[in-house]
Amino acid sequence: MDQFIKSLRHRRATVQARIEDEQARPAPDQLRLSALKRLKLRFRDQIEFIERINRSGDTIPIPVVRRRSFRPLLSGKI
Repeated sequence: MDQFIKSLRHRRATVQARIEDEQARPAPDQLRLSALKRLKLRFRDQIEFIERINRSGDTIPIPVVRRRSFRPLLSGKI
């Protein structure tokens, strides 16, 4: 379980770096920023949920958010 939490933290840090890169652009894409921020919050919520379960000592199945590739729309391509 520790490896899974470590993986989630790494993915969250990667998303944070992408947010910072997008904000550093001269004209950041607000839709992309909001999508990245939602993804970062989802990772945070999942990490907190797992840590809370680990503290209580209960053994219940942990809901896992399926990995989806993040591909923003580029220049009107659908």
